Amino acid sequence: MDKIILLLLSMFGMYLTMHDNLFLVCLYLSIIYSGVNYYLIIQDKNDLSMKPSDKSSWFAFILELIVCIPALVFPPAVVILPLVMYDMTRSRNYIGFLLSVMAFINTALTIGKDDSKVTIYILLYTLTLSALSILMSIKTERSDKTYQELKRVRDDDAEVNTRLRLQNNELLNARDTEIHNAQLAERNRIAREIHDNVGHMLSRALLQMGALLSIHKEEPIHSQLEGVRETLDTAMNNIRSSVHDLHDDSIDVKANIIQMAKPLEDSYKVNLDIDISDDMPRNIKYACIGITKECISNIIKHSHNKNVDISLSEHPSFYQLVIHDYGSRNDKTVTITGKNAGMGLENIRSRVESVNGSLNISTSQGFRVFVSIPK
Repeated sequence: MDKIILLLLSMFGMYLTMHDNLFLVCLYLSIIYSGVNYYLIIQDKNDLSMKPSDKSSWFAFILELIVCIPALVFPPAVVILPLVMYDMTRSRNYIGFLLSVMAFINTALTIGKDDSKVTIYILLYTLTLSALSILMSIKTERSDKTYQELKRVRDDDAEVNTRLRLQNNELLNARDTEIHNAQLAERNRIAREIHDNVGHMLSRALLQMGALLSIHKEEPIHSQLEGVRETLDTAMNNIRSSVHDLHDDSIDVKANIIQMAKPLEDSYKVNLDIDISDDMPRNIKYACIGITKECISNIIKHSHNKNVDISLSEHPSFYQLVIHDYGSRNDKTVTITGKNAGMGLENIRSRVESVNGSLNISTSQGFRVFVSIPK
């Protein structure tokens, strides 16, 4: 916008000092120069040094000097200097400023001569326009710097907010994990207390009731004692079921797998990816933990590789467990049979079969255990 305003004001000076083809040539050259130099000058120069830093700034620097030279030998060309001085202020072209001053002095010396086309009024107009162009250039440069600083502050503020949000999420997740672990520990304690106290007392009551039934076989006492024994037996089964439910809820599959994988971290790069819900059935929990434990034990004993992937994910109709110990071996698929499989692999097969799952073990790019368990 500054360049357009200066170009329009300079056109008025050109119109007063030039005519016909000379006016058009000077006008077109001014437009071309302004457009080219706009893209060549470094817009974020922060100091007052005259140090072109790349080819573009060097080209702009030289172009400004070339445009100043005609004003030294042809006084009417002084009217294009305001455009040049706007760019020279941005590029810190002090040599160009010196040439411009010399051009103004030379033009002033020609005023009053018969062949002079520049009057004192045109010279004063050009000087005023040059001073205005310098002020506009300085103001625009300061505005650009202020805008860049505001953008930097805004970006820094957004980055800080993002970092704080992530830290807040981590704190919330840590708090939720701590609460969940505390709940699981409390459930374990309650289950243990019921099992050790109430369960034992009911077991003793059942034994005592059995002894009474063997002693008192006459009716109606025997039937009444039998009813009490059935009530105690029902209570015992209900308590046993409640204890198992509490204990099952306290099994955190993810925490168990993470804990089992810790010994691998000393010698391997472990990539854990566990995405399951809390309502996984008890038998599947035990199966996944047992399979993972067996695989980790085999990796520690037999593997010479460096990367291990452990993935447990839940899909709409099945659970998928993949344990991959990377390495370079011949591609083949291992078929597990009772004769060919080792004790560890046979244990894995048994656990998979216990939950009606499917098992595939391959040695393509390492040892890979792939387990799929239907819901």
